[in-house]
Amino acid sequence: MTDSRTYAVQLEAQDTSVDPSSGWLAQLTAKLDSAPLPANARRLAGKVLDEALPNQLIPRAAADPAKLSTVLYALCGVAPFFANILARHPEHLIALLDDDLTVPRSPEDLRSQLEQSMGDVRESDDAERLRVFKYRELARITVRDCSDHLVPLPRSAETLRELSELADVLLERALLLAEARIATQLEPPAYVDDEGTTRPLRFCVLGLGKLGAGELNYSSDVDLVYVCDALPTGADARGSSPMIYFDKLAQEFGSIVAASLQEGFLYRVDLDLRPNGTQGALVVTESALISYYESWALTWEKAAFMKARPVAGSLDLGWHAIVAAAPAIYNATMNYRMADGIHSLKEKIRSARGGDADSFDVKIDAGGIRDVEFIAQALQLLHAGRIPQLRDRSTQGALRNLEAVGLLESETAAELHETYLFLRRIENRLQMEGERQIHRLPKSADGLARLARAMGYLEEDGATRLQADIASRRKFLGSLATDSLGKGNQERIKEIVERAVPKLFQFGMTNTLLHQLIERFAQAFDDCGDADRALNNLDRSIRGAGNRRNYFELLLDRPEIVPRLAALYSASNFLSDYLARYPRLIESLFRDPNTLLYSDAQLRADHDRVLAERSDDGEAPDLELRLDALRSFHHLHVLNVGLLDLAKKSSRAESEGALTNIAEICIENALEISRDELAARKTEGSATAPPGKFLVVGMGKLASRELTYGSDVDLIFIYNPASEKGGEAMAQDYFVRLAQRFISALQTPTRLGFCYEVDARLRPSGNQGVLVCSMASYRRYHADTAATWERQALLRSRPVAGDASLADEFETLRLEILTAPNPESLAGEIHHVRSRMEEELAKETARHFDYKTGRGGVLDVECAVQYLQLLHGSEHTEILESAPIDSQRIKLAELGLINADCARILKDGWSFLQELGSRLRIVENRSISSLDVDKGDLDTLARHLGYNDDGEGTTSRALQKDYGEVTESIRSVYLEVMGI
Repeated sequence: MTDSRTYAVQLEAQDTSVDPSSGWLAQLTAKLDSAPLPANARRLAGKVLDEALPNQLIPRAAADPAKLSTVLYALCGVAPFFANILARHPEHLIALLDDDLTVPRSPEDLRSQLEQSMGDVRESDDAERLRVFKYRELARITVRDCSDHLVPLPRSAETLRELSELADVLLERALLLAEARIATQLEPPAYVDDEGTTRPLRFCVLGLGKLGAGELNYSSDVDLVYVCDALPTGADARGSSPMIYFDKLAQEFGSIVAASLQEGFLYRVDLDLRPNGTQGALVVTESALISYYESWALTWEKAAFMKARPVAGSLDLGWHAIVAAAPAIYNATMNYRMADGIHSLKEKIRSARGGDADSFDVKIDAGGIRDVEFIAQALQLLHAGRIPQLRDRSTQGALRNLEAVGLLESETAAELHETYLFLRRIENRLQMEGERQIHRLPKSADGLARLARAMGYLEEDGATRLQADIASRRKFLGSLATDSLGKGNQERIKEIVERAVPKLFQFGMTNTLLHQLIERFAQAFDDCGDADRALNNLDRSIRGAGNRRNYFELLLDRPEIVPRLAALYSASNFLSDYLARYPRLIESLFRDPNTLLYSDAQLRADHDRVLAERSDDGEAPDLELRLDALRSFHHLHVLNVGLLDLAKKSSRAESEGALTNIAEICIENALEISRDELAARKTEGSATAPPGKFLVVGMGKLASRELTYGSDVDLIFIYNPASEKGGEAMAQDYFVRLAQRFISALQTPTRLGFCYEVDARLRPSGNQGVLVCSMASYRRYHADTAATWERQALLRSRPVAGDASLADEFETLRLEILTAPNPESLAGEIHHVRSRMEEELAKETARHFDYKTGRGGVLDVECAVQYLQLLHGSEHTEILESAPIDSQRIKLAELGLINADCARILKDGWSFLQELGSRLRIVENRSISSLDVDKGDLDTLARHLGYNDDGEGTTSRALQKDYGEVTESIRSVYLEVMGI
């Protein structure tokens, strides 16, 4: 500088013209004039500059004056407490000027930076160095958050995330330091496992609240829970007493984090959210934690634990504990008493807020941050048991997911999100002034003006505008916070109907009838097993019906079907989805509910009736009409089977047989449609008539008459050319086109959906093979190339459509293949494929099962039965019939080819697994075979399987227990049968 005056003097005097080389100083002065308290900001900035490293600062300031202005505006204007820190650590200012502030720091980068900062520091200084690092990074976050060009309000979630990730890294390092200190006094506890390996007992710090949610505020407490491993029963202990060691470790960790040292503090620690609160143990074992949430935790404690996340120590232990507690947190069915509990907690917080009632507390007052959080948490508690997608720890993520699944309207979710970010920015601006834990707006005019300028309201009336925006947000939240939570069924049904067809309520007579209809639905939902599932499915159906008044007029005219419709909505997502997609199917509910399953002849006649209803008088129906008729027939009769199934008027085997009959009629008609289409579109040079015979062969469940709800149909296509001399190529070309059109007729979606997905991968050479195969090449393939598993698949195969003589030829060939000599390694080859499927497809864990491909699942039963069929089929051809697995088991037992105990276990196990799969499909609309404890829907499934619900989630645990016993029994029989 050419002038003897300090930067502080120049800035306070607003005279930066003394030194012509310091044009950056004038730009800085202009920027500080927009600070909340401009004079104070200039004074503090001058103090920082006077303590800075001039040889490093001045070149950087001259090179990028805007960046220096941005940094000092934030750290001396909006967050003035930083001035003393920068004066003490001018290298922080230099680092900020060298940094790329346009992007957030990644957690990996944070850890790397911390390692560099801590690497050569003496242990006694580590706690101080952690604080130096905290404030260096906090300064960077502050600069970004205070600069709209770096982090505008819509992106201010980045600030919350960065604050949380900084806390994670600091807490990780603090725990390592605590462990090092405790190691000088106590030996870490361990035990020797059954294999003689010494294993340490683990310790984890769980973050709850805003830390767990990844939405930490500027001067927030960190809500923590400490969890550890228990010493296994009977284990050989090593080291110190576990609870003594972990208690001391937790105390030392808390001291390192919370102590106020020369360089400040890391975080205030709040342990009140641990089990039993302040009266509970400082450290709890994983099993004790889970037991508490299963048996004792109140609604507000469950709401708090929804945000739990491991932040330090053994993350594996932490995640395991969180996942294990999830079924106790998220009920599989909605419970509106939980919402009431949430409201009660909110009112308790507000009533206990203390003095200054005439100013707005942005955190806990009505229309504040807590209202947004409680709306999100209440809806999560109500629905996340059934909709795992909602289990997001952050408020922002919860709002996005609630919108995605339709529980919040898009406009409402967007405004909630904007309001949340707006209020959180106010909260951070309040706390930035002095790094104080403050949430209440200033009462003085000067204080409000300062806050308004910190928020970017720079006009003369900025404080008035800020207060108006706050009032508008509070009004919005005030109306929403009491809306849609904890309402009765009748009010919620009325909202659903009003939203869909508001005009119907404008007419007096219709209005009265609609209210009567709503009352009937409400009563029916109150009486059904799962009112919340019913409400969700009613909502989907009404959305599907759109503005079709006839849908409601139909219900108004025939109110007696409301209980049947309510029972369907309550019991089955699968069938409700049919009604939602195809509203006309509601007419099927008017059929006599006592009518039993249709015979094959009745089904064929009904298909013809449906087709005739869609045809013009005297004219043949076109392709579109025929495809629509096929889909209408399919949907109508699948729904009818499901209704009888739910009403327990048909057995599982009868329902599967009926679904198979429906599929066969669809396949036959799809083939006829495809032939007619091909004939109508014949090209020049193509055959005028089919150049041979064609056969559709059903495989898998279709072949064995075990088709279930939503099943694909496994098919292969075989032909014989009309002429072997030169006719092979023409026949193959024709029948490939026929098969393609046939597949399209079944699975291409039209305005009425589709009938079946077609899976043709069981053909020779799978996806690599030609779509259709001549009988001669099929014979050669099985003689020369086919693997054992393909012979196994042939056990469940039978012609379902096409030429009758070719069907007879296929049956003859099938029997020849299945009675041919078996390889000596038959059992080993079957077991090898079975093991690969278990390993590659099931991927089971302690909390994730696969009832089909997993250990002791459906494939164990199938493989055991099919191995015995192949082994003894040449002597007992009757066991080679394509029939249900259980009927084959009965034949094997009658022939003495399997002992009675094994046969009984397979019978009971097969019945259990098949019923499980059927319920999953019809109830949950899930065709997958996985059972995931942590998805929260096993309680509902268990109830539909007949398990009693005691209100504590024990229905799913009872189902899990039975599942484990059944599958272990099946696996033992499988291994015995296979000789393994």
